[in-house]
Amino acid sequence: MQGSVGHRGKLAMWRAIGVAALACTAMGVVYAQGPLTLYVAATDASGMPVSDLKAEEITMSENGMPGKIVSVEKFSLPIKLTIGIDNGPDSPNALSHYRTGLTELVKTLPPDIEVTLITMAPQPRMAVKGTLNREEVLRGITRFGPDEQPARFTDTLVEYAQRIDKDVKDKKLNYSPYLLMVSTTAAESSSYQRGDIEKAMATIARSGARVSVAMTTTRVANADAQDDLNNGRQALIAIPLVKETRGRYEALAQSTRLQTLLPEIGKTIATIHSKQATQFKIMVERPNGATGPLNNLDMRLTRPGLNGSLSGDGRFFQ
Repeated sequence: MQGSVGHRGKLAMWRAIGVAALACTAMGVVYAQGPLTLYVAATDASGMPVSDLKAEEITMSENGMPGKIVSVEKFSLPIKLTIGIDNGPDSPNALSHYRTGLTELVKTLPPDIEVTLITMAPQPRMAVKGTLNREEVLRGITRFGPDEQPARFTDTLVEYAQRIDKDVKDKKLNYSPYLLMVSTTAAESSSYQRGDIEKAMATIARSGARVSVAMTTTRVANADAQDDLNNGRQALIAIPLVKETRGRYEALAQSTRLQTLLPEIGKTIATIHSKQATQFKIMVERPNGATGPLNNLDMRLTRPGLNGSLSGDGRFFQ
């Protein structure tokens, strides 16, 4: 089974194409009438990305019949991370936990992940514009403070979607957007109506972006505080979007958990980025000119010691 990819999830490759991908971007692959386009991220025995994968090191079959690997070329879809921070009037008690968690998160990231930092109060505002400079990001984490005005969770989400939409229209979406929002359950202000919010959520999902949310409360722990974490306005917007984009939603009764949670999320982002930034675009001819639904796909990496992950659109899930 060395380097194998089977329709039942041998190794990691078929799992990476996943239910969500099959339902969305990978449907064109499953029902492709011509050559297939697939994406492979390969690592060697030490876990390091492979940069020299060749066509003769990949085999593909469908229903037991061999297909043909037409071409293999390097492909990169790096993550760009945007972090939204609720610095509204409920944030002071959580501020030190924000800073500790975000600092440790940044330390987990590879140096080639661009990071943007946005504060949500009194309106969405870039505390740090997109940069690879880690010192600049770390300084930004220490410099924002609480604001007396309510945070704007929804506005941050909508305006993020608008930036993605602009990049799509300008043909600049050559990256994988990742939005991490750290929010309290405090009542928010918003400039947008329901239609704007629904449009934003659809834009984010359609772009292949991923959204994760860490929702915390600074209220005294009781039933109402717990309910806000899962049924408050921010949660009702965040939870379906996180599910749709296969991100992570964490409801935190204590903000101290941010100190360990945020680095955990950072490690996940780093793992996904490593695959997406150093992958290969594979063109495959199906056996005997097969058309219609793809059945019983099996792909294998024949070079000893290699493991791989397979995607239908160049995005991988952890």
